Amino acid sequence: MNVAMNNADLVRVVFVFQKSEQTEEVLLTMAELTALLHSKQVWIEKFSANLKIENTVWSYANHKVSLQIYLK
Repeated sequence: MNVAMNNADLVRVVFVFQKSEQTEEVLLTMAELTALLHSKQVWIEKFSANLKIENTVWSYANHKVSLQIYLK
């Protein structure tokens, strides 16, 4: 999945399944992130479920962008 040439091209995304408080962390390229932001649901293999995106929270620290996506 990580096809970018350097870490600046990747965004850390943390999926949070609020019902069970499980998390899954991935690094996405800009193309993958764009596709994710245009979707309303996402399949998370670790959770074995197709879940609806409820809320997103962006953060920027130490020159790195990260995104938390809350699922229901």
